[in-house]
Amino acid sequence: MAFQTWQVGLDIQNGQLCALGIQYRRNGWQLRHWWQHALPHDTLTNGLVQRPTPLIPLLQQWRKRLPRQISLRVGFPARLALQHALPLPQTSLREPERSRYITAAAKRFFPIEPEKLALDYRQSATDGEQLWLTAARQDAVHVWLSGLNAAGLHPQVLELAPAALFALAQSLQLNREAVLVHRLPDHWLWFGTGLQPQWGWCPAHDATHLTMLREKYLADAGPFYYSSAFPEALPDDALWLDPLAAFAFKALPLPAYSGAFALAAGLALRPEDA
Repeated sequence: MAFQTWQVGLDIQNGQLCALGIQYRRNGWQLRHWWQHALPHDTLTNGLVQRPTPLIPLLQQWRKRLPRQISLRVGFPARLALQHALPLPQTSLREPERSRYITAAAKRFFPIEPEKLALDYRQSATDGEQLWLTAARQDAVHVWLSGLNAAGLHPQVLELAPAALFALAQSLQLNREAVLVHRLPDHWLWFGTGLQPQWGWCPAHDATHLTMLREKYLADAGPFYYSSAFPEALPDDALWLDPLAAFAFKALPLPAYSGAFALAAGLALRPEDA
């Protein structure tokens, strides 16, 4: 059965990686596996893996600890992607007309030739008349996939890291107006269905704390749910985002600090593509 397959989220960042495996039971999701490991702080440069050692051998050893059949979802750096809102066509399009429509939109919105882009689109969660078109350079996608494949990992999904926060918000049934903010050592990520665009990121030096981030990028947004890759005090006017609260069944021992697993949890919880 499909539900017997573990859904595994893998989040690779400068400083550490986090992985989390879940399995669906009759009354909710069961946390079956979690893993956290330190990485050099220069593992990624501009979103691309620049130090495959020790990362690839580490991932090879981790893969041996998982079931043979898994549904692997890997976070893709936000800085490598572009996104633009796109009106839903007046009539339902089938292939090849749908691909032509998306390609024509990419030519208008993105400063890169469409043949060099990997394109994805999905209907807005809040506006049924709108699509969100996402683009990333094909060579960047290839670099990520080739490194993962070298470690024996074959992801079903490469998902934008901020979109993992959206999947987590849905599973936790948070307020639809909520903005989820995740702090990493070298950058910030956020997602909110009411934002335009719905997700974003910025370098850590661009906003040294949540108040500055809100003033620069998220004015008039909220309420805010906050998670971080490292333990810290909860900022003022924010609520803790506990990713492990999405799982009905948890086996001890649990991570000492659950906030680091926000992206991995959202990736694992992400629904399969139709």
